[in-house]
Amino acid sequence: MQDISRRRDGAFQGMTTMRDYGKMTPLQAAGCVRERRRDLKESRRLTDTPGAIVATARKLFELRGVRATSIATIAKEANVTRELIYYHFANRNGLIEAVIDDYVEDLVESVIVWNEARIFGDTPGSLKKCIRTFRYSLYDGAGRPRPMIGVLEELGVRDAFDVRATRETADCLANHIAKEYAAYHRIEIELVHEMFCVVIFGLVGLVKMNPRIEDDVLMKVIEQTLRLDMTPIEKGEGRTVSLGAANLY
Repeated sequence: MQDISRRRDGAFQGMTTMRDYGKMTPLQAAGCVRERRRDLKESRRLTDTPGAIVATARKLFELRGVRATSIATIAKEANVTRELIYYHFANRNGLIEAVIDDYVEDLVESVIVWNEARIFGDTPGSLKKCIRTFRYSLYDGAGRPRPMIGVLEELGVRDAFDVRATRETADCLANHIAKEYAAYHRIEIELVHEMFCVVIFGLVGLVKMNPRIEDDVLMKVIEQTLRLDMTPIEKGEGRTVSLGAANLY
């Protein structure tokens, strides 16, 4: 077992700001507004002992359910004391809040990884991979919802989480990835951030209504909604940016 002699100010390595866990209900945590990340290299996932505790809690919540999982069970599985969990997260709600944060980071990081793997100038190929990333972040290969969905629904925070995850994902897309797109393509829409929110909510709703909907259909929805330029380009070939791009900044 680990003791609680560790300094708390060193426990959240990799975080941009210190999170004071334990002051929110699960519903408040699912709907909270965080500052926009400065760049795509910024990680908000907990590391070291707090990160290991959150990973253990996630696993047990998903396997057994939140109500059926005690702090003592999490402590035993993580090989720490209950006191150490309360030291980092203050109370049970604090640990749930950290798990919700981790779920949001899963979704945002999936977008960042997709962006890093994009091939320059291949908008159709990038869009196709984006759809696969979106689908598999929420559903497995058989179309079943990811375990996090069950946790969020048990907590009664699915709708609030969807709003928060949409906002943070749209922030990532509009403030970083869309700026890269704007350097080579004309932005044909205004209210870019808002349009990304519409697209994300729309995709989630479409897949809920029809889990068998084809990727090509979802691609066409995004292409038409965002009025994307699907013409392949070569490096060094820039394009004029319209006034709509001003809404990216």
